[in-house]
Amino acid sequence: GNKFNTPQGAVRFPWNFGNGDHVVPLTPSSSNGGWAMSPNQQCKPGGWCPYACAPGYYSAQWDPAATSYNGHGSMNGGLYADANGRLSKPFPDRPFCAPGMFNARIVNKLGRSVSACQTVYPGNEAMIIPSVAQAGGVTDLNVVPSTYWLGTSSQFYVNLAGSSEEQCIWGDDHSPIGNWAPYIFGGGEARDGNTYISVQFNPLYTSMGFKVSDAYNVKIQCTQGNCNFPPGGQCKCEQGQCSVNNGCTVTLPKGAKADFILY
Repeated sequence: GNKFNTPQGAVRFPWNFGNGDHVVPLTPSSSNGGWAMSPNQQCKPGGWCPYACAPGYYSAQWDPAATSYNGHGSMNGGLYADANGRLSKPFPDRPFCAPGMFNARIVNKLGRSVSACQTVYPGNEAMIIPSVAQAGGVTDLNVVPSTYWLGTSSQFYVNLAGSSEEQCIWGDDHSPIGNWAPYIFGGGEARDGNTYISVQFNPLYTSMGFKVSDAYNVKIQCTQGNCNFPPGGQCKCEQGQCSVNNGCTVTLPKGAKADFILY
């Protein structure tokens, strides 16, 4: 059990911190009570309730009837709560959280921590699932396999140095966090068996007038196997300019691994 906030009429989050399922509770004292929903949202009977997984793991549960990228079902991730608030696994033979590709990490060479905030999809698409690279540290990223929901990939909004999971929230135009963070990383395996990882400087960051000089630099570095880089042989963003306009993508064939280096 847990002592997480569960407003009247809401469905209680069934895990605590440190569980064996790799499930990570989010903002447990807010109305969402641990679910991968915005802090003012609740898991309600008769609805779908997404949950977050630890870095490198992905949620293997979603509405089997959700077959369109945007449309009613695109919010239906996680577990189903029936009319009595009883939770069920749509795919009983799958774990709650399954290991992803484990072929991309963030390596933080900076003096302060950085949080990468994955969007909940299927779900409300808020960037609230944290992977935090401590100063001088490393974190795995959840790069999903091609069997993930409708073949979609993972998207991360990557905050400025000095950030933690506290900044994995929907920001506003007063502070460069969440959807206004300086970087967007992507990653996912395609049906061709290759994994595609990408970095772009977030156009919202600059259009809001946030200072490019406040942001660090990013480069993708191959650590194993043969990574395929764009023409020019590199993929990096420095001072708000990327080596390919609007960001770049690196292809990781089976067996290849790469790091997003923050410097």
